[in-house]
Amino acid sequence: MLSILIPVYNFDCVALVKALHEQCIELTINFEVLVLDDTSTKFKEENRCLNALVNCAYIESDIHFGRAKIRNELGRRAKYDHLLFIDSDALVDTRDFIQKYIENKDKAQVVIGGMKYSKTPPKENALRWHYGTEREYQLASIRNLKPYNSLISFNIMLRKEVFLKYPFDEGSIDLNKSEYGHEDTLLGLKFKKNLIKVLHIDNQLVHDYHETNEGFLSNSLIAVEKYVYNPIFQKSEIVEQIKIFRVFEKTKSLGLVGILGLIYERLGKRIKKRLFQPEPPIKLFDLYRLSYLAKIYKKSRD
Repeated sequence: MLSILIPVYNFDCVALVKALHEQCIELTINFEVLVLDDTSTKFKEENRCLNALVNCAYIESDIHFGRAKIRNELGRRAKYDHLLFIDSDALVDTRDFIQKYIENKDKAQVVIGGMKYSKTPPKENALRWHYGTEREYQLASIRNLKPYNSLISFNIMLRKEVFLKYPFDEGSIDLNKSEYGHEDTLLGLKFKKNLIKVLHIDNQLVHDYHETNEGFLSNSLIAVEKYVYNPIFQKSEIVEQIKIFRVFEKTKSLGLVGILGLIYERLGKRIKKRLFQPEPPIKLFDLYRLSYLAKIYKKSRD
C-alpha cells in the first residue's frame, strides 16, 4: 500500500512520524515509515525512538547523500507501490491527511498535497514565512491550472514504477557550488515531457521551518546562481519554468544587466536590512535576487 519516506538532516522529526504513524494505524492499511538520516550531528538520540514504532525504521547513514540522492535511496528501499515523500520539517495538522492520499491514489500517477504555513508570522526570521505564504501556499484549484509548474516535493506521492523510471535528478542538481535549488523544477519538467499525470489536492502540510533570515536568503541566492554556474538552467525549457530566470532573460534582451548589477552593489546592503524586518516586501526580495543574479552573470562574462 504505502511507503512514507522522510529524509532528515539535523531535525527532530518525532512529532511528524508519530502523527503519520497514528493515522496509518487507525486506517489499518499496510504501510511503512522509513526515516533516513543524512549524517546528522543533532537530534539523533531523539529520532532513535522511532525504531520502537511498528513498521517504522530510523536509518542512520555514515555516507552523505544530499537532497536528491537521499530521496532516491529512500525510494529504492521502499517496499510498497505508493511512495509518499515528506520533508522532515513538516507538521501534520489534520486528522485525515493519510486518508486523503488513499482516496486519491488511483486518480493520477503523481499526487501533490502542497505546503502551507502557520497563520501568524514568527516574531523573528519572518522572511521565509512571508515568501512561503505569498508564493508557495496555493489552493489545489490554482495549482492544477499549471500542474507541472507548481510541483513541490515537500509533500508528494508517486507510484513506485513512476519513481523508478523518473527518479530525482542527481546529476544536474549536485554540480558546482551547491545542490540547493530547483530540483522540483527539473522533476516537474521530466513528468511533463513524459506525459505523467499529476494531480494537486488540498492536503497541505505545515512547513515548520527553523531557518533564519540569513540562511533562507543565502540559499535563495545559491538557487539563482544555478543560472550562471550550471548551463542546463539556461535552456529555454528550464527558463520557462522559473520566473526569475524568465525575467532575467528579458533584462538581458533589453541590455539592463549592468544597471541591475549596479543596484545590487550600491543598494544591496540596504535592501537586505529591509528584508530582515518583520514585514518584508516580497517584491523587494525579488529585486534583491534579480540584481544579485545580474551581478554574478556580468562578473562571469568579464
